[in-house]
Amino acid sequence: MKRILKWGFGLFLIGLILAIAPRSLGVFEPEFNLRILHTNDHHAHLEPITSKETQLGGIAQRKTLIDRLKAENPKETLLLDAGDIFQGTLYFNFYLGQADLPFYNQMNYQVGTLGNHEFDRGQTVLADFIKKAQFPLVSANLKIADFSPLKGLVKPWSIVSVNGEKIGIFGLTTEDTAKMSSPGEGITFINSVEAAKQAVTDLKKQGINKIIGLTHIGFESDLNLAKTIDDIDIIIGGHTHTPLGSMPNATQPYPVVETTPNGKTVLVVTDWEWGKYLGDLKVKFNANGEVISWQGLPHAIDNTIPPDSRFSQQLEALAAPLNTLRQTIIGKTNILLEGSRDKVRTQETNLGNLIADAVLNQLKSDGAQIAILNSGGIRASIPPGNISVSQVIEVLPFGNTIGRVDLTGAQIKQALEHGVSKVELGEGQFPQVAGLQFIYDPKAPIGSRVISVSIIEQNGQSKPLNLNATYRVVTNSFMLNGGDGYEMMKAGKNSVDTGFLFVDAVIDYIKNQSTINIQSGDRIIAKSSI
Repeated sequence: MKRILKWGFGLFLIGLILAIAPRSLGVFEPEFNLRILHTNDHHAHLEPITSKETQLGGIAQRKTLIDRLKAENPKETLLLDAGDIFQGTLYFNFYLGQADLPFYNQMNYQVGTLGNHEFDRGQTVLADFIKKAQFPLVSANLKIADFSPLKGLVKPWSIVSVNGEKIGIFGLTTEDTAKMSSPGEGITFINSVEAAKQAVTDLKKQGINKIIGLTHIGFESDLNLAKTIDDIDIIIGGHTHTPLGSMPNATQPYPVVETTPNGKTVLVVTDWEWGKYLGDLKVKFNANGEVISWQGLPHAIDNTIPPDSRFSQQLEALAAPLNTLRQTIIGKTNILLEGSRDKVRTQETNLGNLIADAVLNQLKSDGAQIAILNSGGIRASIPPGNISVSQVIEVLPFGNTIGRVDLTGAQIKQALEHGVSKVELGEGQFPQVAGLQFIYDPKAPIGSRVISVSIIEQNGQSKPLNLNATYRVVTNSFMLNGGDGYEMMKAGKNSVDTGFLFVDAVIDYIKNQSTINIQSGDRIIAKSSI
């Protein structure tokens, strides 16, 4: 009995020592493990994205993978989304986010932030989405007026409990939303850095020492945030569709490791686009809430992952009405809209002009001045008569989104030189343009074919291209990343994939015209035709 009493008293003393020993001594400091699964820039891609070589994404495949990974660490795992669930496929056009939401609820996302495209259809559509979401959507840099439908629905931050530990998660939305989307009256986007500082201060007052920034401001802005503000441990980002680590075309690791002003480690990750990958970051914290070790391993959601059968059935039901949408008549043309391969890859065509005008018009409010598009993305003509949604999809089948970038006049001239460098071969890099006119000699040496370039201003006035000036250029997501050899696009500044589908921009543009009668012949002039 005495031995038992002594043993019990010994345990009591050890427990007392653990309770009163200051953590600063470094004795018996507990460590905390956290696993974060995350996505961003989903853009209504419920179905897999397929090509001849690969299949990536799919909401049913994502469900299978998430369930599998959660089962490994059920008490330690967070599931987060960094914005732009809206906009990008016909699922959004038809369901306005309500097709995606049930899947997100069933996957048990715990926190999301608002991307710029969440505002594309105004505040009422977004409010309806948030009210039905079974997880909070946070953004610290929104000021919401009392009359807004969003009043009281968006908090700056949320606190979640993971395995007994409290984690603070604040959100940020790009300040460019005001000019890139349609938020309407009553929403103000304030400085994201100042908003983040306030959110961190507020969370620390709540006794939180593990803080995550769930942001939709772009990768470079995420890195700046990490280096500017103390006490952020992890930044989960979106907006710029940046691949990291093992993702295709990645140039930086997953995670990127930065240092806060007070010398602490902060991890920055993002998960590319369209649900093609699932971000997976394991982090260990010490008792003071400091990151002490980590492991990053994003997962490709490819055809080795079987789809969840219940999700597949739900998706099949949602897909059925889209066939009707595809047959919807959106306008009329009195003339052939020329998109045949031999014409569109060797000369200006009226269909090329229509598409360039449509995407330039989409970003006029963002200061866009010209559009340069590769003709290889145009795959069919539209005959005289009624125009249907399915015909526009046939013309633009690749699902390209609209990109914008600031280029110097010299870079624009370089792009045009590249565009006409293989005109005699009928390559897809041949440009279709809006907002400018250029003259070239197809028989001159490659790199010296462009004779003159003029910028056509909104008032119709023409001015010579200034090689030293900077112009805002609209293009597609493929070219923005150097596709079709347009490497100079990658050297531009303020590059953004807006997430707007080319198909949507052209459909909306056609809807707003009574009848299409667009002509060609005055934008791209070959010297032999002068």
